[in-house]
Amino acid sequence: MELLLQSQFLQTTSALLALQLGLGLWLFPADFASLGWYTSAGCFVVLAALAAYSGFLFSRLYRATPGAVLFGDIGFKAAGHLGRNIVYMVIYSLDATQCVIIHLAATQALRHTFPEESAPPLWKCGAAVWVVACIFAQIHSLPELSWVFMTGTTAQLITIGIVLYELVMDPDPDAHHTNQAVSFDTLAPASVAVMNMIYAFGGQFAFVEIMSSMKKPSQFPFAVNVCTALMSVLYATMGIIGYWSRGCSLSGIVIFSLGHSPRIRFAAGLVLVQVTSQYMINLNVWTHNLLTLSSRGGSGKSHIRSSADHGALKWLLTSVFVVTYSYLISTSVPHFSSLVSLVTSATFLISTFALPAWFTLSLIGEELGWVERIVMWSLIPLSFVFSGIGMYGSVVSLVENIGAGGWS
Repeated sequence: MELLLQSQFLQTTSALLALQLGLGLWLFPADFASLGWYTSAGCFVVLAALAAYSGFLFSRLYRATPGAVLFGDIGFKAAGHLGRNIVYMVIYSLDATQCVIIHLAATQALRHTFPEESAPPLWKCGAAVWVVACIFAQIHSLPELSWVFMTGTTAQLITIGIVLYELVMDPDPDAHHTNQAVSFDTLAPASVAVMNMIYAFGGQFAFVEIMSSMKKPSQFPFAVNVCTALMSVLYATMGIIGYWSRGCSLSGIVIFSLGHSPRIRFAAGLVLVQVTSQYMINLNVWTHNLLTLSSRGGSGKSHIRSSADHGALKWLLTSVFVVTYSYLISTSVPHFSSLVSLVTSATFLISTFALPAWFTLSLIGEELGWVERIVMWSLIPLSFVFSGIGMYGSVVSLVENIGAGGWS
């Protein structure tokens, strides 16, 4: 039975794809439009390389912290209570807000499956997503959700084919393109675009939880590299073709700018399936984290080793709480791209780059070569600089969106 609860390599790869190959994909055409060809290409290459490296880095941190179940356990070994508390503040703020973003995406996808003239209001679609999420959330074990992840990834791939077909077969003859779109006047939308790219290559906040459920955690870096390779091909294809087809006029999720034809409504339904699978893994991780932290109390110790160890009633109440606040917030501030950028700049940058670099220097700094050590030291201040820039651009963009009264 214990082996059945352990995530095998293919199941882990499926979980990573469901976690990482997600909503950021549909923002890439708009990201390219905000940055231009050259800046987009530069950002893309750097982020893809860092994403591939992150699997190797987190695997070493995991090996250096025997018995780690949460990222906070690594933070505690690296920097004591300070390290663990910072992780809790950053990572779990990310976990909490990630569910809001995904609930909003699922709500918008569901609404787009209806003809434009008969689409139900946002709150009704959000309520339907609430019901589905509450039901599926009661599956505790990640391996038992592997079929959901595979279904979501399959739906994502089919949707990609439909969207690319629409973009190639119906390009805008007046589409305008530029090699370099970033200037002081366009700093806000450009920073939002960069944050959205970082979000697309993210997911590192759940790496420790996924490794702790693997029978052979040593296979984790290879799983991350497989996912990164697949993501890079799909992200580049979507960004390049989308920008070529529609030019600088693109904004927000590309599929919602392609009209309401039956084919696009069907694609929106597939997006809903994919988003639901991503919702399940994020909801599982966040519920597991909340219950594990509460079970530890002040001692910092717990018998909990995986999400399957939690009681059914506590899991039900906690997961319903998470889905409920995600529904309420997402329907109150329905501006997807700006919310993604805001969450990325406030949490993703720190959890993906600054904290792992800090903990690496503390735990295994003596094992690093001089090049890797320079990279680690550089990532810490750069993460905070770009976080500040991203926060500024996100707030400006969000204020503009709210003032305009439309969806992002």
